[in-house]
Amino acid sequence: MKTIRVDAPIGQESGELSAKWLRSQLPATGEDITLQIHCEGGSVFEGFAMLDVLAAYPGKVRAIVSSMALSMGSVLLCGCDEVSATANSYVMLHNPHMGEDEATDSEAKLLGSLSERMVTMYAGKMRKPASVVREMMQAETFLSANEAVSCGLADKIVDASRLQISARAIPRRIVARIKAASPVGATATARWRSAVVASGGDVSAADKQNPGLRLKMIAEVNKR
Repeated sequence: MKTIRVDAPIGQESGELSAKWLRSQLPATGEDITLQIHCEGGSVFEGFAMLDVLAAYPGKVRAIVSSMALSMGSVLLCGCDEVSATANSYVMLHNPHMGEDEATDSEAKLLGSLSERMVTMYAGKMRKPASVVREMMQAETFLSANEAVSCGLADKIVDASRLQISARAIPRRIVARIKAASPVGATATARWRSAVVASGGDVSAADKQNPGLRLKMIAEVNKR
């Protein structure tokens, strides 16, 4: 089984991974493949194009989350037949955005459409109501490997000892977007987001400083 390493942002710029790149990596034989994902996200449109490439591929697609599948990286999981995660990995889902500037009316409409498409994909993978997925995306939700399995975004935890894993931290631009999110509310999901912000985006530190909160957040989601 061929392993394809998705180990960079998604896009068409230098150093990014595109749908064209993914297509070039697929075996001509149509054999089953493994995507080893260590990705902080990137272009929504390029990510959708990558999903179309995977949908057209005749072989089974297995994914292993190695450290992180954030933003569009987590959407890729929706195009895989089976998803595993290493014990130390994290998955993040949130609403799409267009940088720091305020969106125009047409851009806001486009973002809403893209967001709803992502809701449909996540809801299908997780088998959760769309309303629950929207809340998770709005809260910019980080999930540990166990929580990703509990939510249905991953199927099982795997041993990382035989994998070649990079160690990139959560990008600063993602931390900045969390800080720019709406004020903390009363739900466990909102309080968890605030805890991550307070720790500078360090999910492990937030978990240590707020024992039990992350589990409450995942339990809150699973009740819906």
